[in-house]
Amino acid sequence: MDSVGSELGQSMRQILHALEQRKGASEEIILSRLDDLRNREDCLKEICLQILGGRNGSTPELRWTGCAHKILSFVSGISTEIAAIARQIGKINDGPDLAIAEDLPEMGRMASRMLERSIRIALHPDAAGARRIMEEDSSLDRHKDDFAKKAIALVNDNPENSQPVVPYVLISRHLERVGDHASHIAEEVAYYLQEEAA
Repeated sequence: MDSVGSELGQSMRQILHALEQRKGASEEIILSRLDDLRNREDCLKEICLQILGGRNGSTPELRWTGCAHKILSFVSGISTEIAAIARQIGKINDGPDLAIAEDLPEMGRMASRMLERSIRIALHPDAAGARRIMEEDSSLDRHKDDFAKKAIALVNDNPENSQPVVPYVLISRHLERVGDHASHIAEEVAYYLQEEAA
């Protein structure tokens, strides 16, 4: 899971760099990396299912294996969101430069931090760290809502931007979903730790 998390973090950093520089990350490179990553995620999920199906190991080990399988499902969701962002960045680069683009890097940094922390917590379970990630999720949600309001205002003031604004809005939604998945990873770890303490 460590190498999967590291690869996912690297893909997210490429996305963040593209948002900060307003230059296209190579969509093909990011998508190719994510295809390889998805294959590894699927292999790890299959191993978890084999362990759970065989019921080998003690109860705590089985609980952790179940937790790891759920975490890997959320990781797969993050991969999907990063791939969607990569596709939308290509569309932004082909369109006009809109002022609302300045807000996306901050959302990207928040989502990236949540992702990196959630992977760290999955590798080294920590209840306090998990709670902090879950709290950050509401902040990222507010940023996405504020971004949506700015996008609507931009289109109301300049109707010609109704099509060019779409990829920006979609990126903000995908970033918010990265945060959601990171928060779900944290919740899963917190639940696992609670069950272990009981």
